[in-house]
Amino acid sequence: MKRTLSLVLLIALAAFAAATAVALRRAPSPQPGAATAPAAVELLSADLWTVQRTPIERTLPITGTLRAANQTVVKTKVAGDLVQLAVREGEAVVKGQVLARIDPTEYEWRVKREQAALAAAQAQLDMAAKTRANNAQLVAKGFISQNAFDSAQSGYDAALANRDAAAAALELARKALADTVIRAPMAGTVAERFAQPGEKLPVDGRILSLVDLSSLEIEAPVPADDVASVRVGQRVEFRPEGMERALGGRVVRISPATASGSRSVLVYVALDRPDPALRAGMFGQGRLWLARSEPALAVPAGAVRDEGGKSQVLALVDGRLARVHVETGARGAAADGTELIEVRSGLAEGQRVVRQYDARLPTGGMARVVDLAAAR
Repeated sequence: MKRTLSLVLLIALAAFAAATAVALRRAPSPQPGAATAPAAVELLSADLWTVQRTPIERTLPITGTLRAANQTVVKTKVAGDLVQLAVREGEAVVKGQVLARIDPTEYEWRVKREQAALAAAQAQLDMAAKTRANNAQLVAKGFISQNAFDSAQSGYDAALANRDAAAAALELARKALADTVIRAPMAGTVAERFAQPGEKLPVDGRILSLVDLSSLEIEAPVPADDVASVRVGQRVEFRPEGMERALGGRVVRISPATASGSRSVLVYVALDRPDPALRAGMFGQGRLWLARSEPALAVPAGAVRDEGGKSQVLALVDGRLARVHVETGARGAAADGTELIEVRSGLAEGQRVVRQYDARLPTGGMARVVDLAAAR
């Protein structure tokens, strides 16, 4: 019985294979060289840009670093042991606030020494004054010679000079004592500490650095070829890393020389309204608005693709999507901030192009434009 079933299955399989072979022989084979119809493409009207004449504000891309316009390094004015450092990184300080103290013991004793020296000089001056007064009476009566009086006068002058020198030395000693208390020279935020309590510091030893975050500015290098177009007062948009919105500013200074080791010129931009979240040293990118050009045909920067030294766009030509080679010109922005590129040839006014070039879009086929707003 099993043998009979196996034989039936083999016969059925053979019949199916024969029928399949016949069907394949009868099926028409594709003719060589036959062209496949280009695929149609459907585009949203919002993804298209109508080429038109528009004023282009020429911009210059910049990258730079935020720095505090006012910053300083607090240093010691006298040598000694650092006995107190009252602030740490990130703390805000006001002008005149006590930041640190140097051991004042030595300077207190110097003040006492100079006070004693001043007292001795004052006593000598008092004695010289009395001697001069007595000799003045004696010379008037002819009891002593003029030379004797002149000697007394000279002694008085010397004692007066010694007294003044001692007074000056005392003032210097008092100043040195006052300098053992280090105060903030400006309001700001502690950026870095360079010393720790217990260290012995020399004169001009660095203690900490202060930055004023209320007056941040951008330090951006500009190529020497473009710096001739930069002017004080020009508008700048700058987006620091980590921030979603761009900040506005104005060019306030232009360096008179190129930066060391490069052909770039540093340009300084003051921010209009610094954000509390900004910190000195943050890096960012932006653009500098140079000048406004005459109206010209323009397309969004994203619509242009450079390939092999040539530029091309995806444009609608007779209802079909095609790659069109164009000659580009100035790069800039529209009044609403859209990045634009001038098109000198290749496109006509009123023609529509894809806003963002996408090489995956099929070209050559019919293009259907869908207006979602109208469909609703």
